[in-house]
Amino acid sequence: MEFETRHLEIKKFIPEYISIMYSTWGTDRDVGRYMPGFRTEWDIEGFTDYILRTYKDEYHTRAVIKEKESNKIIGNISIYQEDSRSKSVNLWIIKDYWNKGYGTETLKGIVKVLKSEGLGSIYATCDGRNMGAIRMLEKCEFELIDTIKDYRSDIDGNIGDELLYEMELKK
Repeated sequence: MEFETRHLEIKKFIPEYISIMYSTWGTDRDVGRYMPGFRTEWDIEGFTDYILRTYKDEYHTRAVIKEKESNKIIGNISIYQEDSRSKSVNLWIIKDYWNKGYGTETLKGIVKVLKSEGLGSIYATCDGRNMGAIRMLEKCEFELIDTIKDYRSDIDGNIGDELLYEMELKK
């Protein structure tokens, strides 16, 4: 998956990006707080394993988010094929770029690309305490369809709800 938005380039993931990803957000407690399986103590090898576990999976697509102005990789996208008509999407942005609209801009671009491919729906989940993700999903017009109580634990082991969102692309 590759496309451009006003401020961003979405580039196909290649393993050479892993060291950049590691140095910018790979051990950042705030970025990884609500990411399942995230560790703050891993080294580059552990982080590489974390990223590559899904990279070689035929049902996963990975991409990186690159800011045009700085030419810097500022985030990561993971898209998983749920079934023949739906995909789920996750994205991460490094802390220096939070609250600038880049997550929303990225997600709107993903929606546009997947809609043009004829996809039926897109799903996204987030921790109920992740207010940034909730705002982004709502700005992109995803609908909250389910709440799973006490399902997710953050990196400190605190338990929270998992929120499931959906966007129907074909009505």
